[in-house]
Amino acid sequence: MTLDHVTVGTENNALPLTADELTADWLQFAMADVLAGETIEEFSAEIIGVGEGFMGQLARVTLGYADDSNDAPKSVIAKFASTRQDTREMARDRNLYRREIGFYRDIGQSAGVPVPACYYSEFMEDSNYFVMILEDLAPGIPSDQVTGTDRKTSREVIEQFAILHAKWWNSDKLEDYGWTKWVIKETPIEAALELFEESMKQAEATGKFDAYPEMKRLMPFLPPLFKLDPAPPFPFTLTHGDLRSDNIIQASPAGGRFAIIDWQLAGIGDPINDIARWLVQSISIEDRRDTEQELLKLYHDRLLEYGVKHYSYRKLINDYKTNLIVVLLMFSMSMDSIDQSSDRAKALFHQFYARLDSALVDWEIEKPLKALPYIYPFIKVGLLLKKAFRKRT
Repeated sequence: MTLDHVTVGTENNALPLTADELTADWLQFAMADVLAGETIEEFSAEIIGVGEGFMGQLARVTLGYADDSNDAPKSVIAKFASTRQDTREMARDRNLYRREIGFYRDIGQSAGVPVPACYYSEFMEDSNYFVMILEDLAPGIPSDQVTGTDRKTSREVIEQFAILHAKWWNSDKLEDYGWTKWVIKETPIEAALELFEESMKQAEATGKFDAYPEMKRLMPFLPPLFKLDPAPPFPFTLTHGDLRSDNIIQASPAGGRFAIIDWQLAGIGDPINDIARWLVQSISIEDRRDTEQELLKLYHDRLLEYGVKHYSYRKLINDYKTNLIVVLLMFSMSMDSIDQSSDRAKALFHQFYARLDSALVDWEIEKPLKALPYIYPFIKVGLLLKKAFRKRT
C-alpha cells in the first residue's frame, strides 16, 4: 500500500507528535483509505518496545468502531520520533526518519521480503518529527535478542535476506531514490573521528569496555581507518542496516507471520553488513559458533540460486571479516544519545558487546584490522573500477 501525504495543521488533522496526542478524529483522517467506510468510535494507545526501539516511540493503538462488521484493522502500530532532542538530532544527522518513510513510500511491499503495510506517514522536516501508522503484526512477536534468536528463525532470516539482497543486487534503481545514500557517508569524516576520540576518552575514564577485552584491545587500531575516505560499496544492494532480533517478527503460538520491521537505516549498502550484524548481534555465542559457517554457506548458495553472478564464497568471507571491523567501529562510538536507562536496554547492550567480542577473537580480526589501512587504497581503486566497468557494460 502506498503512503498518503497530507497537509498538516488543520484543527482535526493536526499531526500528533507522541502517542498522547492521538485523537479519534486524526486516526479517522489518517486511515480513511483502509477503514472501508467504518467510523472510529474509540481507541486506546499503549506504549510498546521499551528497551528495543531506541530511535523513536512506538504505541499499539486498539481501535473500536461504530459498526465492527467489516475488515478494518482492529489495531495498528503508531510510530513517532523520539521524545529526546539529542536522539532526534542524531536521527537527523543520519537521515533516519526520512529513510524509513522513503522505504515504505518507494519500495515497501515490493521489497521482496515480508514487511508490514504502511497506512499513513508524514514527516516534518523543519523539526524532524514524524508519524507513521503501520500494520500491527500481533500475535506475531519480536525475536528475543537478549537470550538470542532460535536457530530455526535465524535460518529463516538468512534465507529472506538472500532474497532481498539478490533482488536489489547492484540495482541502479536504488540510486534514483533520494533517501538511499550510503549511511556511512551521512556523517563527515572529521565529525566521526572527533566522536570516536571522545568515545575513547570516555571509555578509558569509565572502564566501559573492561568486560570486553578484545574490543578494548583492538580499539586503538581504529583511528587510521578514518583517513581512508571509503568508496561506496561494490557489490551493493538494498540493505536493512540494523538487522537484529528486535527487528524480526516471528509467529507465536497464537499465530502471526514472519516480517522485518524498522527500516530507519535502509539504503544502499554492503550486503554482508546485514549478515555480519545478524550473526554477531542476534544469536548466542554458542549458536554462532555452531551455525556460522553453515549459515554463511547457505546465504551464498541462495544468492547464486537467485541469479547473483561473479561473487565468490572467498569474497564473501573476506567481506565478512571487513564488516566485523565495521561493527567494531560502530560499537566503539559513544551512544549516549540513545536511551539505555531501562534494564532491558542495559542487558541488550551487554549482549551486543559480548557477542562481538567473541567474534573478533574467533575470526582473528587483529590481522586484517592492522593490514586494512595499507591495503585499502588498492581495494578502493578496485571497487571504483568494477563499478565504472559495470556501468559501461
